[in-house]
Amino acid sequence: MKADGKKMKIAVGTVALTMLITALALAAYRSVNTPERALERYFDAVSGRDYDKMYLLISDDSKKTISREDFITRNKNIYEGIEARDLKLEIMSVEKIDSNQRQAYYNLRMETVAGALGNPGNVRLRKDSFFGEYRLVWNSAVILPGLSETAKVSVATTAADRGSILDKDGNMLAGPGTAPSVGFVTGKINADTRAADLAAAAGLLGITTEEIEDALSASWVTAETYVPVKTLPEIDAGLEAALLQIPGVMIGEAEVRSYPYGEKAAHLTGYIGAITAEELEALKNEGDYRETSIVGKGGLEKVFDRQLRGKDGGTITVSDTSSDGIKTSRVLCESSPVRGFDVQTTIDTGLQTALYDQLAGDKSAAAAINPKTGAVLALVSTPAYNPNTFILGMSDAERDSLNRNPDNPLLNRFAKAYAPGELIQPVTLGAGVKTSEAYAEQLKKLGFGEAMPFDFSMETSKISERGTVDSDLAAAGSGTTGMSASPLHLALIYSALVNGGNMAEPYIKYDANPMVKYWKKDVISQEKAAEISESLLQEAKSPKGRALAVKTGTAVQKNSVDTALCVLFYADQTEESPLLVAAVTEGIGERGDAGYLEEKIRAVF
Repeated sequence: MKADGKKMKIAVGTVALTMLITALALAAYRSVNTPERALERYFDAVSGRDYDKMYLLISDDSKKTISREDFITRNKNIYEGIEARDLKLEIMSVEKIDSNQRQAYYNLRMETVAGALGNPGNVRLRKDSFFGEYRLVWNSAVILPGLSETAKVSVATTAADRGSILDKDGNMLAGPGTAPSVGFVTGKINADTRAADLAAAAGLLGITTEEIEDALSASWVTAETYVPVKTLPEIDAGLEAALLQIPGVMIGEAEVRSYPYGEKAAHLTGYIGAITAEELEALKNEGDYRETSIVGKGGLEKVFDRQLRGKDGGTITVSDTSSDGIKTSRVLCESSPVRGFDVQTTIDTGLQTALYDQLAGDKSAAAAINPKTGAVLALVSTPAYNPNTFILGMSDAERDSLNRNPDNPLLNRFAKAYAPGELIQPVTLGAGVKTSEAYAEQLKKLGFGEAMPFDFSMETSKISERGTVDSDLAAAGSGTTGMSASPLHLALIYSALVNGGNMAEPYIKYDANPMVKYWKKDVISQEKAAEISESLLQEAKSPKGRALAVKTGTAVQKNSVDTALCVLFYADQTEESPLLVAAVTEGIGERGDAGYLEEKIRAVF
């Protein structure tokens, strides 16, 4: 009897344990397999644009009404067409229909090309058996509330006006402008001489006849339509006259992004162009960028792209045709374009132009600053390109000519680091260093080996290729041991001589009441700074009789090219318009010595 009782207790215990495990498993299953969780999984897949997973999460009945391919095509076209992102799902309630069906009510908010879109929606969720998973009973209204199976979604965008780039006095460096637009009025083309006339126009414009024919064959073209075929940076009287001799040619004006200073500020301003796939990938988390975006391609246009570009407007429209043939259309979401912000800089266009004109015949770079405040007044690189040509589109021949130019006008030389030669001596050996270790420490105090705190990306200055100083201090003292510094860095180093031993921190965005910041403090003593400034003073005065300090030198670069370098600045501590210029010219051996460069920069002062 005792044995039978023990067996019964074990059996009862086993049953109880089994029931407990079953209950726990059922509870765990119910906590995971809920209609709420099914809806969340579906819209998580929407957020990730995982259309295959979305299709797996709809019911079998839904799959009978739409194939996988059609489902993916419809969802992809709409979600990506409206540029849906930042989806936020809020489930309001879930009502029981029967043991295997629920009706979910929710709000789905998303950002789109036309702004924020948020409408209430509802969807049925079904499971095929008690232990089955809830899946959506899908229809097009899940994509956008109220969307029928026959409705079409269209998107129209309106580009935002880009802000202007201004100099310190409000002069435009980049902004809205017009350019000559050459085109044809098709009804006025002479049919008998058409082929020869189009060929003549193509030759004058530097394009192909096929490009002209493609433009003229567009579906919207009529006999009275003006069809633009080429926008030019400028047009001279001879070219204009030759073009107007061709029957059907008409010259008008097109609105363009304009760079009034052209080559003289090319590497400073940069230019704009269509975003590339690589740029879009890099900028995908940086704001409202899309495949059709126009972005800064260098210079200030790239540095301040976020502020300049504004926000495009958009309209999302749903169109449908009822069973009785009545067409309807409704605007689902709409936003107006928001103009970008103007960016005023510290650039002095008069100084920028004067420096460019002096250096124009050479491969040179220059940086001009207010040494007291760190305001960057000019950044010059010669030779240069015309950004107006870039934005209007160059022919293959024009682009090939630029790329093959041995003087490399596409190279931004003011962002390069050059061997500083003797220019480094006053603030290193002149500061009292006597060993290679102390010399290396002094260079680190001057910012060598670290990124400059500046909006523009400049090549980082180096102590040497290895980051250390050789034991030959004399060679190191002349800056010829793999040492390198950009013209702007050299200018900032010399700013310590007028700031009591403190190096100014550079800035290029205009501030009417700037708060003076120092990049490096106490790089040399105040007494030593005054002593070095005095030693650099020239007997010759500037044209206005102000004390002008000068340091020149030469150096051999890594590519064995001789360069001349010079720094000129007003040394008077009470100077009302402080100015310091650091410049470099490559290939100086063909022109003489550093005096050649000094003469050019002195002319600017």
